[in-house]
Amino acid sequence: MLIFTIIFGSLFGLGLFFLIRPGALTNRVAQLRHQLEHGMIWLIRRAQTQHRADLAIVGYQASEMVSRKLTMMFISSASALGLLVIFKASSLQVSKIFVLVILSSAAAIGFFLPDSQMRTKAKSRRQDFLHAFSSYLDLVNVLLAGGAGTETALIAAAEAGDGWSFAEIRSALTRARSSRRSPWVELATLGTTYNIAEISEVAGSVQLAGEHGARIRLSLSARADSLRNRHMGEIEAEAQSATERMGIPMVLLFIAFIALIGYPAVHLVLESF
Repeated sequence: MLIFTIIFGSLFGLGLFFLIRPGALTNRVAQLRHQLEHGMIWLIRRAQTQHRADLAIVGYQASEMVSRKLTMMFISSASALGLLVIFKASSLQVSKIFVLVILSSAAAIGFFLPDSQMRTKAKSRRQDFLHAFSSYLDLVNVLLAGGAGTETALIAAAEAGDGWSFAEIRSALTRARSSRRSPWVELATLGTTYNIAEISEVAGSVQLAGEHGARIRLSLSARADSLRNRHMGEIEAEAQSATERMGIPMVLLFIAFIALIGYPAVHLVLESF
């Protein structure tokens, strides 16, 4: 009863204060709004700085990412608060430190979970882009072997595929034509934007080979084989890891089966004492 009296008395006093001095409420609201705006700007700039490549390849805006983080933090905090209310309604003794730890942990998990999800999605899209880029290089090699020019082979190979990876390659080639730049420079810029070092390396090595008069087709073929072998190695490593994880449930089932069989004997031995 004393707690409710203190709460209602504080609210009444606060309302009376703002009724007497209404300008104080307006100023306080303006200050809070100014601080929130500065906080949002700081979070957006921080997201742009730390996750620039991931945001670019996933297709998110920094402001959208910050909104996701704040929304998830609010949802997770509300869920933790609801769980604590259920504990309190069930007459369970919950300490203040436990409440603080649960709420802060839930808020932290909700705030950083979108970052982890975005990094996972960005990693998957980078792998897909590398797989499509190796196929693109193979198509370029076939067209070059058929007697097509370098620029013609690059454009025709990009037009032959679909999906977002080939769409990005076509956009890079279009920018190269409109700005009268080398297509390999735009492809290297694309690799830098998406933080895909392999694309920048391929573009740089092919451009260097072209400048020194070397045969571009051999360089492209070697790079395509390297990307393909690397991609196959990653697939085999993931398959091996999945196979090892599949053995864990079998081991747990075996341990549970042994415990089930041996329990009667252990129970009889313990009763004999």
